[in-house]
Amino acid sequence: MSADFLSKTYLVVDDFSDMRAVVRSILRSLGVTQVDQARDGKDAIDHMQQKRYDVVLCDYNLGVGKNGQQVLEEARYRQLIGVDTIFVMITAENTRDMVMGAVEFAPDSYLAKPFTKELLQTRLTKVFERKGDLKKVNKALMAKDYRGAIAELDRLLATKPKNLAELLKLKADACMAANRHDEALAIYEEVLGTREIAWARIGVGKVQFHKKDYAQAKETFTQLIEQDHNLILAYDWLAKTQTALHEFAEAEQTLQNAAKLSPRGLHRQQLLGDLALSNGNTGEAETAYQRAVSLAKHSVLNHPALFAGLAKSKSSNNKHAEALKVIGEIGKTFADSDQAHFYASTATAVVKGNQGDTEGAKQAMQAAEQAMRNLGDQRQNPKLALEMAKTYAGLGEKEKAAALLHQAIANNHDEDEFLTEIVQVCRAADLDYDAQKAIREIQQDVIKTNNNGVRLIRQGEFDAAIKLLREATEEMPANKTINLNTAKAIIMKMEKTGATTEDILAVRHYIDRVQALAPDDWRLADIMIRLGQLAASRN
Repeated sequence: MSADFLSKTYLVVDDFSDMRAVVRSILRSLGVTQVDQARDGKDAIDHMQQKRYDVVLCDYNLGVGKNGQQVLEEARYRQLIGVDTIFVMITAENTRDMVMGAVEFAPDSYLAKPFTKELLQTRLTKVFERKGDLKKVNKALMAKDYRGAIAELDRLLATKPKNLAELLKLKADACMAANRHDEALAIYEEVLGTREIAWARIGVGKVQFHKKDYAQAKETFTQLIEQDHNLILAYDWLAKTQTALHEFAEAEQTLQNAAKLSPRGLHRQQLLGDLALSNGNTGEAETAYQRAVSLAKHSVLNHPALFAGLAKSKSSNNKHAEALKVIGEIGKTFADSDQAHFYASTATAVVKGNQGDTEGAKQAMQAAEQAMRNLGDQRQNPKLALEMAKTYAGLGEKEKAAALLHQAIANNHDEDEFLTEIVQVCRAADLDYDAQKAIREIQQDVIKTNNNGVRLIRQGEFDAAIKLLREATEEMPANKTINLNTAKAIIMKMEKTGATTEDILAVRHYIDRVQALAPDDWRLADIMIRLGQLAASRN
């Protein structure tokens, strides 16, 4: 084996000590010296928190607690591993549910028990060749510096590497994350010009979706499913596209089909539950939420909204006592959580309302309002506003629901998927509120404000532009675009006239707002780089 292979660090995860010893022995026979072991999912996460590993060999079944899929899910979610890490799933189980569930999280390779030294060596050698030297790319991606990642990928691609397909896919992903859709499309089309590859064709559909060419995206994803009925990602994107087209019943059916193929997808089960409940299919909603709650038990993605959804669907099916029992689990599962208290209160209000307990519903709603206030800056989270609006609407408080939805639209005027959810809420609750008209009018107002700010900046009237945009942030404190544009206006002023402590702190304030709402927003990296340069120039 190469010196590069031998220098890497390894983590072996298995709940059986004998199996850990076997894998460690094989690695050592190959000359590997840096091998750590973890006995279960929690132990694996603890190890990855303390140390960055080059290779993780993880069994799927890990006894009580997290399974291998959930270890991979959490490691990626918390950025404990990156694109330069190799994650190999090891399993003796070959059921369809397990295979489909594991495939969704796309480990770098699989090994079926039992396996030989030669097979492990061959498998790892191939993956190392495919992954190449991605440390600089990973560092940039971890920092959300997509421009830097793309530049490094271009450097690697210029060397005509053996892992060309892997690098092209990574570059396309980075371009999509940076909102550089045309560049991503060029990569997908280049790959497809050579041969038909599913990830590239799905990429074309994703570009079509983001460009709001929903009819064409729907056709692309539908054709992919016709060609490969097991291509689970195509189902997810087809459902997203159908939802964007307000084809809510069709989207629900697509998610049902996907859930049958791969029932262990937590996020999909939650989406199916949300959509089915909104569509009035309360039986389907209860089934989906029940699966989601079960799947989330040891997952980093566990959330009180899952329990609230299950409780509301049970109550809609006249299982009020069961619903209240589920709500009781929220406080036990998410102790000392303001969000948990909020979701428990809104769900209780719904159940009490369904039971005809007007006073109980009123008290629960007051508790939800207090919980919302206790959330502080978190109350600007659009999901919380939508949950509150849905609860108000369900209890007949339609004016309060409409007011919340109007503010939510203002704070998220360019978030198309969220705006579609608002349209769904109005339709399901039969609200006398024209959400689509409100969306158009608010979008026009925000665009006008942004255009006026740009015009003032071009005229060199920085203070006037900043004043205009700051006033807009007061009206729309959770509008990410307005906050970022205000930050950019202050940065442009500093780049022209010099940096001051006051202006640097002001930019930091707007960055913090956006990071609290959307830490992965592609626009943050450029602003933070420019701010860092200005701060450094003062030292």
